[in-house]
Amino acid sequence: MDDSRLREATGRPMEEWIAELDGHDGRALAHKDIARLLRDDFGVSGWWSQMLTVEYERAIGRREVGQRQSGEFRTTVSRTVRASTEDTLALWIERLPGPGAGSSFDRVVFANDPRLGGTPRRRTWRVDLEDGARVTVFISANGPASTLAVEVSKLRGQDDIARWKAFWKGYLAAF
Repeated sequence: MDDSRLREATGRPMEEWIAELDGHDGRALAHKDIARLLRDDFGVSGWWSQMLTVEYERAIGRREVGQRQSGEFRTTVSRTVRASTEDTLALWIERLPGPGAGSSFDRVVFANDPRLGGTPRRRTWRVDLEDGARVTVFISANGPASTLAVEVSKLRGQDDIARWKAFWKGYLAAF
């Protein structure tokens, strides 16, 4: 996290927050209790209290980049598409990579049929992979355009994050 943004939002740099939280026995507190302490005792807003809690947990070795509180790893890449959510979804389905696409998707097997959901302003497309990972696509209205975000969850660690992040960044760059 950019320390200048943290300082601007919370009034302190990360090193001071680490010392403050350590002084309140933060290493023994659960995630929700650290966030509550930041919000209730220090007046840190909800979003920043969560962000600061995650950064603190990373700093003390409790979690890695891309790791959720549950221990699961995930990564997300996104881009803006100059089309409606419905047109972006149709384009996504039409251009979906698959076997023979000349990519790492050649070795990926869907464990189930993709599921569509959401509303006209926020569509979702989700599929589980045979290796246990899950790909979820979020397409959200963004003015006259759409934001297309691809999240890969249920990953095993940093190697999976790096592999999938590189694949989807390349795929979305050409989308």
